[in-house]
Amino acid sequence: MKLSENIDKVIWTILDKGLFVVYGLVSLLQIRRLEPNDLGIYAILISIHTWIFAISDSLFLQNIIQFGFSEDSERRTNTFSFFFLTIFVVIASFAILFAKDFLIMFFDEPKILYVANILPTLTMLTIPRAYGVKFIYKHSRMLHLFIVNLSFFGTMSVYTIYLIFTLKQFHFDTMVEIYLLGTITSSIVTILFTSKLIKLGFSGSLTLKEYFGFSLPVMGFSLFQSIPKQLDILFLQYFFQSKIVGIYYSAKTLFRLFEEGMNAGFSLVYPTAVRLIAKQKRDELQSLLSKSISFTFLMVCFLFIILEIGGSALFISFFLPERYSQAINFFNLMLWGALFMPFQLIATLIMAQGKPKIITNYIIISSLLVVGLLLFVGNFDLVDLIPLGIVVYYISLAFLLYFYGRKHYGYSVAQLNRGINDIVNFLRTRKIQ
Repeated sequence: MKLSENIDKVIWTILDKGLFVVYGLVSLLQIRRLEPNDLGIYAILISIHTWIFAISDSLFLQNIIQFGFSEDSERRTNTFSFFFLTIFVVIASFAILFAKDFLIMFFDEPKILYVANILPTLTMLTIPRAYGVKFIYKHSRMLHLFIVNLSFFGTMSVYTIYLIFTLKQFHFDTMVEIYLLGTITSSIVTILFTSKLIKLGFSGSLTLKEYFGFSLPVMGFSLFQSIPKQLDILFLQYFFQSKIVGIYYSAKTLFRLFEEGMNAGFSLVYPTAVRLIAKQKRDELQSLLSKSISFTFLMVCFLFIILEIGGSALFISFFLPERYSQAINFFNLMLWGALFMPFQLIATLIMAQGKPKIITNYIIISSLLVVGLLLFVGNFDLVDLIPLGIVVYYISLAFLLYFYGRKHYGYSVAQLNRGINDIVNFLRTRKIQ
């Protein structure tokens, strides 16, 4: 629970998320050579692909951590997770392939055909990486996570730089080639790192009722959570042109850095919370919650100020051509939602206590607000307010989680300054040494 005792994990986690920052810059180079329409189609592919694995993670892979610390249920859990993950991914991707004609008509976009055709190949190549990374999280091997993501982003970055010198303009097919190459490389590296961590078999007392009794409610909140995170792209495609979707996606690509920061916090806090709850260490659990929220909030505030006072405009204008200028306003509006993101860490404790239904209810409420807002924005053609869906989602979810955390964990807004005290004490200790 002390920063000094977990400094190695924190450093590798920070470096890992640094990869997202670096690839974010590479993504800008890609976007610079893409027409907004092509980027919009690619955004649809990535959104559907991400959605499939977000649902898979909550429905199957989260069980690897929840039940995987028990020797009695470990092998059985791992086997269930791999089997159901594979079946789900295959069915979901081929269902979209078979429904391609309907989707083309529904979205009034002929290029949906390209998305449907490549999706089965892309999803099946992602299975080894998605499955193996969960074991890296389980054992908190952040160095291995860094190397896996380095193989993913590094491969795509190197290939992107190569294509920049060989192609004058990128297209949808170009982006698919880049993503496929990164997926194949990272899946191979993941297998090499996790082959000895994965224990398969059917021994144990875990039943399918227990397995799905935990994961189905988790899937419920993941399903609704995907509305502002992935499915908003599909909402916008229905109401607006692919060009607008592409510009919005360019802003969302930058905003994803904040979301990945939250994923980093979740990956550090959740396994630790599970262990503390099992050992009934309530005081340490409360300390974990307050410190993790505080550290995250301080970092978000610092970035928010820098970007809002002109950093985002300077950055986006420097990297992207004039046709993407609207992305500046989109991104600046999204930033207001980032201020409320740290409170999501309260959900990790609720999840660790095996109460996913509570989070599901909160996600449903917040997502329904987003749906209503997107329908309003779409029907009245309020293009400038498109990112407001993300802002409303994070604000409403933060308030719901905060009130629960205050009641059940004794959390207070006043504890947001705990990170400052910890940093000062840590620096003093290092200076004395």
